[in-house]
Amino acid sequence: MIAAVLALSLDIAQLLQRDVIAGERICDAAGLRSFYARREDRPAWDERSFAALLRAIDGLAEEGLEPNRYHREALLRLPMDAERDVLASDAFLTAATHLSRGVVDPQFARPSWCGPPARIDVAAVLQSALDDGTIGETLGRVAVRHEGYVRLRNALAAYREVAGNGGWPVVPQGQTLRSGDDDARVAVLRKRLYSPTDSTVFDAELEQLVRHFQSHHGITVDGIVGAETLRELNVSAADRVRQIAANMERWRWMPEDLGSSYILVNIAAFRLDVIEAGRSVLSMKTVVGKEYTRTPFFAARIAEVIVNPWWNVPDSIASKELWPKQRRDPSYFAREHMVVTNGRIRQRPGPWNSLGRLKFNMPNGYDVYLHDTPARQLFELPFRAFSHGCIRLERPMDLALYLLRDQPRWTQAAIESDIATGTERTIRLTSPRPVYVLYWTAWVGDDGHMEFHRDHYERDAALTAALR
Repeated sequence: MIAAVLALSLDIAQLLQRDVIAGERICDAAGLRSFYARREDRPAWDERSFAALLRAIDGLAEEGLEPNRYHREALLRLPMDAERDVLASDAFLTAATHLSRGVVDPQFARPSWCGPPARIDVAAVLQSALDDGTIGETLGRVAVRHEGYVRLRNALAAYREVAGNGGWPVVPQGQTLRSGDDDARVAVLRKRLYSPTDSTVFDAELEQLVRHFQSHHGITVDGIVGAETLRELNVSAADRVRQIAANMERWRWMPEDLGSSYILVNIAAFRLDVIEAGRSVLSMKTVVGKEYTRTPFFAARIAEVIVNPWWNVPDSIASKELWPKQRRDPSYFAREHMVVTNGRIRQRPGPWNSLGRLKFNMPNGYDVYLHDTPARQLFELPFRAFSHGCIRLERPMDLALYLLRDQPRWTQAAIESDIATGTERTIRLTSPRPVYVLYWTAWVGDDGHMEFHRDHYERDAALTAALR
């Protein structure tokens, strides 16, 4: 027996020098070397722990992960030898890393995520799980525990069931459908929206179902099935499964501790929420970056509120947009209350200022911040990607009052009085507030309903491909 273990140890030591074992590429070579070094290259797995690992790998599908990524087929066909031992360890180490930190490096695409969660010592985690006989339970413990992730995991199971049963019916193309119409397509629409009847008449009950669908898909809520609503209705259940899985991956990029309260900006939903104890206590619409000036996703802290901010125009905007306008019309800068100082364009504070009356500084590598805007009409639109990358707020005063609520001096009347002076003032927060600027196209709201929003930056496809 001792001779057999020694022989396996020699085999394991040799295998640790290879990148491919039994046709499978090793995912965590460094973790394997660390793990087996602590064991002096002795084999780790017996039949009981190995069976528990296989069950855990199959369970990874519930987390939106592909079990075959974790050597599942190879592990099933290999005998109990050194190759299987090393591949089993690599499967656990990789799964633990993916569950706790994500499959894809958030920096695989630009702009990148700032401050990914710290890597856990997966080698120590594996050894502890083997010692305690808790392989499956341990993988469950290292998985993300945020409520938003758990909600999506439950939704994933429900949508997989729908997809496995053939999905939902496709509503045929045709003219816009609205209340009062009598059309054979209405019967299909009813099935798609789980109406209890199969009438071909578009009645008030069906209009309410359409409105409900629109309200949870980022569509103008008008109860009319036009091109946009029809497109969202006909996204397949299988595609929704992939969308949910991609957004679960984005949750795995999040820090384990988000803070007791924090600000969450969802770029894809054009929305800001202030979160306390896992629930939104303040919500407002936002305007985010255009297609070619996309708002990045990142983590930062709001450190100060600036009243009557000057706008220091970024060089890219100055050279591409403002200087050409000034050359065509020499009165442009004066009309827009702009001055040039040391070659840089600045816009004076006032109702005309592009940043409005309030700006929220949150130091980050992208020079992106939250701010007011004089272009209030944009908040009436369902699609709100119009900025140069910064985030415009529907109700900046409400956010300012929330952030300054521990400074009694700064009432709404006091802030408005300061605004009336037209002079810039910086108000520092007593405690900087975490803010997460994210890109989620699928989530479960506090009301328990699934929310899907248009992937207007086309990031889901790239992430889904990377996950595969």
